Parts: sequence; C-alpha cells; structure tokens
Amino acid sequence: MSNLPSRRRFLALTGTGTTAALAGCSQLESLTQSDDGTNGDAGGAVTVAVSPPQAELESLNEQLQSGELNRTEALDEQQALNEDAVSAFEDTASDRGISVEDSAAEFGLLQVTGDDSAIMDSLRNGDIRGIYPGDQYDAFVQQEQQRAQQQRMIAEQQQQQQEQQSANETNDSDADSGNESDADNTSASGNESAE
Repeated sequence: MSNLPSRRRFLALTGTGTTAALAGCSQLESLTQSDDGTNGDAGGAVTVAVSPPQAELESLNEQLQSGELNRTEALDEQQALNEDAVSAFEDTASDRGISVEDSAAEFGLLQVTGDDSAIMDSLRNGDIRGIYPGDQYDAFVQQEQQRAQQQRMIAEQQQQQQEQQSANETNDSDADSGNESDADNTSASGNESAE
C-alpha cells in the first residue's frame, strides 16, 4: 500500500506530461499547416516567448546566491536581460519575414505575424523558446505582470525582514556588551569591598 501514493503521483505526472506534449504537437502542426493543408503564410498572429542566453541567467542566479545582488536587484537585472533578448529578436525579425505586432519586452513576450516556417525555424534555432496562440497574448502579459508584482512584494518583504533581523542582532549585541560591562563593574566593586 505504501507504493500506491507514489504510483498515483507518477501516473498523474505522466498523464499531465502526455497531455501537454500532445497539445504542444497539435499547436505546432497548426502553425506549420495552412487551411488547405499545405505549408504557407499564416494570417493570424501568434505569441512567442524569448529569453536571454542561459549563461547570462546562470550568472544572474550565481550573483543572487552569493549575495552580490538582492532579490529586487536580480528581478531588475532579469527584466533588463529580457528586454535585450526582445530587442535582439526584433532587430532580426523582419529579415526573416516576421513582423512584430506587439511586445511586452520586460517579460520576453511578443505577438508576431509572418511566415510559419520562419517562426518555426526561429523556434528550432533557439531564437524563441515557445510559440503560443496569438489570442492568448494579453492573458500571458497579464499573468506575467501579476507574477512580477508578487515576486517584487516577496522580495521587498524578505529585504525588510533581513533589515529587521540585522537591527535586532545589532541591538542584541549592544545589550550583551552593556551587560558584560555591568558585570565587570559589579565584580570589580565586589572585589574592592572584600579587601
């Protein structure tokens, strides 16, 4: 019976993964096929996500872990990296037959139109990390805005807690050194009266 929960968890994860894979495959097929079943230009926009190079993200994470950056600074830096990635994609998009209709650079999201094969090539080449339905662009942006707001609130709360802990530790050490001075004074005065 002890294997039952882990087996159920495994089956649930497998089912979820399979469903996501099938949904992704059907989305990619719909992007590469026109209404008549042949490859061609798409009339509708799609949402694409870009991200900074993995090495830059790893470096940012190391700076955060080492304490070189606090969470708020790391979030700002990640936003700047996302904006750079969007800018780099926008600079080369028109050369590949892709038009940028809208972008939320701070989140690495763009709404694009253009040749389906060019968009798919961008995904294969790693220029973009995901392709999503175009009508979901606004929902993705809103979701990212909420996530960013939550992360900033958490970062600010953690920073306030750290500052408060530092202040408490300073007060505790001041109180301890004051007690040690009092103890020294008491024992010194006690020795004098004993003589």
